[in-house]
Amino acid sequence: MKRFVLLLFTFFPILAHAEGQAYVFTPNIVEAYHHIMALRFDKGLALLESEKKLNPSSPALAFVSDYHYFLKSFINEDVKKFEEEISEFNKRLDLLKKGDKSSPYYDYCQAELLVHQAALRFKFRDYVRGANNVRDAYKLIETNIKKFPNFKPHYKSMGMLEVLVGTVPPKFSWVTDLLGMQGDINAGMKKIDDFRQAPFINPETEMLKEEALFMYSFLQLHIVKEKEEAWKDIEAATRDYKTNLLHCYARASVGLHCKKTDEVIYTLNNRPRGKEYARFHFLEYMLGTAYLFKQDSLAAIHLKTFVTFFKGENYIKEAYQKLAWNSLCNGDENKYLIYMGLVKRYGKDNVDEDKQALREAESGEIPEPRILRSRLLFDGGYYEKALSILLPLESEKWKSRRDAVEYTYRLGRVYHEKKDESKALVYYVKTVDQGKNDPWYFAANSSLNMGYIYEGRGEKALARQYYTQAMNLPNDEYKTSINQKAKAGLERLK
Repeated sequence: MKRFVLLLFTFFPILAHAEGQAYVFTPNIVEAYHHIMALRFDKGLALLESEKKLNPSSPALAFVSDYHYFLKSFINEDVKKFEEEISEFNKRLDLLKKGDKSSPYYDYCQAELLVHQAALRFKFRDYVRGANNVRDAYKLIETNIKKFPNFKPHYKSMGMLEVLVGTVPPKFSWVTDLLGMQGDINAGMKKIDDFRQAPFINPETEMLKEEALFMYSFLQLHIVKEKEEAWKDIEAATRDYKTNLLHCYARASVGLHCKKTDEVIYTLNNRPRGKEYARFHFLEYMLGTAYLFKQDSLAAIHLKTFVTFFKGENYIKEAYQKLAWNSLCNGDENKYLIYMGLVKRYGKDNVDEDKQALREAESGEIPEPRILRSRLLFDGGYYEKALSILLPLESEKWKSRRDAVEYTYRLGRVYHEKKDESKALVYYVKTVDQGKNDPWYFAANSSLNMGYIYEGRGEKALARQYYTQAMNLPNDEYKTSINQKAKAGLERLK
């Protein structure tokens, strides 16, 4: 899944100060920021270049320039280019350090740049330096809160860090202890929500609420598991998706996770195009995925476009796996085997999705086509269609035990999403009983979902039991994701 930090500043005139360069967000810098955040990089950079001729040492200019670097690196996943531009990042950070130390933006802007750097370090698996970036950002925000307790934006940033640190699995808690950081999901979410709900007179703070809304929606979706609230917020905030490419991505990303497949397809087919916008090949992957969920033959076109033009390393294996699945669902087992061969050859296995794709390719086990079709329809939110495939198979004699366990699991998932919790629990319990000693994710994810059900019912003891069980089962598939979600559930129950 893709996590990023969005920030909006408007004109904030501060007179030159003897302690350092003032943080002056001129109209050009503000406009440049808006273009960059809409992924209109060339227009944004042209404005920043004109501003640079007037004040090359402007800390505000350095701050906004970093968003281009961050978003470009995040989208393209070009690790070589990222490393080549580290020196430029350090120059921007040095300019911020020469800014007005009496301003609340002094520590705040440095912290935001370090958060950008940490996100990219983690993306490129440089975990040690990424963790150091997070630690330094955390300390800067702590200091800023003490110096300027009435400056609201840093509470939003601290809230985000608290939530993310709060999801670190127990076995890695020594890392956050070593960094001197405390995680608290509930407290962190409250900080972000308080900021986005508060009325502000000054426009530069009021506009920051858009970043808080995005941040809150993504955390609601991935950590707190309030999908409908996440979709409600993001849908309202991104209705300009036809002219703002980043908003288009955010809307489609949340929509896919919330099973709003038809809305995702419409959104991505109406995304802004043309030379003024950055190339964002991952959107082709998302559109191909949406069509696959709908069992539409257009899936192959978009997934092939992604693997052809995307030069990053993540989700390549999963894209080939989805091309294989598309072929299998259409009755072409030979093409399935060809694509699974490509899973082995291309891309990296850094993220859970790619690890699972490689595991399937190396296993040599071909998914049962009917169960696979039901899974894809379920993932798209087409529950009745998925159930119409599954129910006639109740007396089926499955060729493998994995198929038998997965069949039971799929019924549990469909009934859960249809809000028939009683039936869902029956199939989840049966899945755990059948698959608790196996490396498949079915038992662990069933435990996780039972935790969600009991948490929703207010039965905290049972919820804790199943969240803990989800982390302890011998699951080799999607383990990082399941553990993080289970840890988040335990944190919510404190």
